[in-house]
Amino acid sequence: MDYKEEQEQELEVLRSIYPDELEVVKEYPGVKFELQLKLELQELIDTSHLSKDHTLHCTFQLPEEYPDVNPVISIDVEETLLNSDDEGEGEDEDEDEQQYDEHGNRLMSKYENIPDTISIADYVSGPLVAELEEQIETDMLTGMQMCFALISSIKEKAEHYFLEQLTLKQKQHDQELQEREKEEQAKFHGTKVTRESFLGWRTKFRQEHGLDKRDEERRLQAHHGRLTGKQMFEQGIEGTLDDIDDTDVQEVATKLQDDL
Repeated sequence: MDYKEEQEQELEVLRSIYPDELEVVKEYPGVKFELQLKLELQELIDTSHLSKDHTLHCTFQLPEEYPDVNPVISIDVEETLLNSDDEGEGEDEDEDEQQYDEHGNRLMSKYENIPDTISIADYVSGPLVAELEEQIETDMLTGMQMCFALISSIKEKAEHYFLEQLTLKQKQHDQELQEREKEEQAKFHGTKVTRESFLGWRTKFRQEHGLDKRDEERRLQAHHGRLTGKQMFEQGIEGTLDDIDDTDVQEVATKLQDDL
């Protein structure tokens, strides 16, 4: 196999497919080229709230005996704002729009910009690299040029991962939003009042505000500070019989007759 010819032909194909994205750093032997892959998320999801571009900076190094020897691939991720000139203004608007409840918890919005919370850096540096190594081992069995297939896989897998994360985060966001709405609704419903709960509240309220004591003082004032015969009889107060007038005696007698 003429490795030089194989690699030069593959570079020509890649140049025609990625005329603006590809840059050859070194020719054969020791071919090295760099490629900028921008994720095309607009075709996969509703990006009305997406304010970032996700670009993969891929570097390929081809050993002299490639494709019979593994290519060496490195990938870096870059996230850039779509409107970098409005960055400061956008941050101010986000700060003004953010609201918090009475406990200092961040209030969730139905329109939270979930796509911008997703980062693919960890995936690219870990799982994606492992998946590419498996693909390289498989492609090497055929002895065919593999750079284009690897580039296509990098882009497709990264976009698929982004979509998976978006679906997961959207589901979590919806669940949290529902829980928060339930909590807010519960505040308006309050606690159901029963006869027992009302009587308990009434007793506690009267004790806290001294209403029973106040009522007793008013009754004493109504009788010029003297207990009625009924009160003395019920309380079993001794030494007060001299203070009982005929009216009080009659009241006690009437009460006893009524009870009988």
